[in-house]
Amino acid sequence: MGRAMDGVLSFITDHFFDGASLLLAAGALIYAALALRVAKQALVTAKMSDVATLKLKAHEGRERAEKSFLSLQSACHDTRSQWSLHHDHHYPTLGSQHFRQDDTRHISEIENEGRTLLGPLELGLSELGTMDVAALEDYIQMAHRTAARIEQLRFRLSPPKQLFA
Repeated sequence: MGRAMDGVLSFITDHFFDGASLLLAAGALIYAALALRVAKQALVTAKMSDVATLKLKAHEGRERAEKSFLSLQSACHDTRSQWSLHHDHHYPTLGSQHFRQDDTRHISEIENEGRTLLGPLELGLSELGTMDVAALEDYIQMAHRTAARIEQLRFRLSPPKQLFA
């Protein structure tokens, strides 16, 4: 029995560094596999975070366009009120109701144009959850352009001119 034990001890001492190197290499491989898995999860999380950020920006761009449209509607309402006061004040001078409609027709046209500009953003909002990064970036740009175009429509509203200064 002593000889067998001596043989085992001799084998262990002769191959200790080989065994230790093998264990260290296996440990390093396991650690590398875990690190790779964590890196992949971090990449997926980063992509999801980027997409979530883009979705938030897309939603904010849509809200900005809607606010621009509400501001346009308010400006249209104010301009209509100015025209109504103008017509009420100068009605005997101005004459028929058709004249009143001609003066205010452009207001409805501008308001409808703003509503039409806002339309494509409504279609895109329902698809927002399925968009990839490039589509979200395009949607954000479209929302910003739409908001700017709607804001520019306000400058086309023409209030009544003073007949008698």
